[in-house]
Amino acid sequence: MRKPLVTRGERFDLSTVSPQMEAVIDSFDRYLEASPYRLGRTKHAVMGPVAKILERAGTGYWSEEALAGYALRVHEMNPKARGFIPTEARAAMESGIQELMQIMNQVPVTAQAKVLERLEYTLYYRRRRRASEWMEDIRRKFEKFLRSRYESVEALREAWKDKNATFEVYPSRKNEAYRKGKGKRKEDIDAFYASLELEEDIEEEEE
Repeated sequence: MRKPLVTRGERFDLSTVSPQMEAVIDSFDRYLEASPYRLGRTKHAVMGPVAKILERAGTGYWSEEALAGYALRVHEMNPKARGFIPTEARAAMESGIQELMQIMNQVPVTAQAKVLERLEYTLYYRRRRRASEWMEDIRRKFEKFLRSRYESVEALREAWKDKNATFEVYPSRKNEAYRKGKGKRKEDIDAFYASLELEEDIEEEEE
């Protein structure tokens, strides 16, 4: 019995579509920056509907309009969106989908998974880095805020009724400690955010 002849296709060079990939990343990045997914720690919170767009784009069954409709619906279902998407966010999302589908039509089927993987993890890294930088900036501001209120870490610990309290802490309003907290700790966190006139808080990992 003759063995089947197996041939290997020429490996696709992803660098040939690097500018197009960067355009996709930039578009989705602009969408996420203007959306309820602007800040996040879990992958779902960071990527929003973009992860599903990338997943479906590789199946070959979705058109640009269908992907846009799906992503729009996911966006609207986010409680923070209140059923609304800003014009600039929608335009960026649509641009990202259009540019993505152009790449899918350009590269061989055998290379599409690699392209989608590269897009996903590059965008995820960019979003997580930005959220981390934002989080560290808030932490520094909160430290300055606390030091202006308390002369020493001992005074802070006494006021918060916490022997392990430090000035170097992130003022989360999402965790259980805040939700169950009473007294000066909670008052200080609320006063800090009120001083910034900042209603938005970073999403915490689900416990």
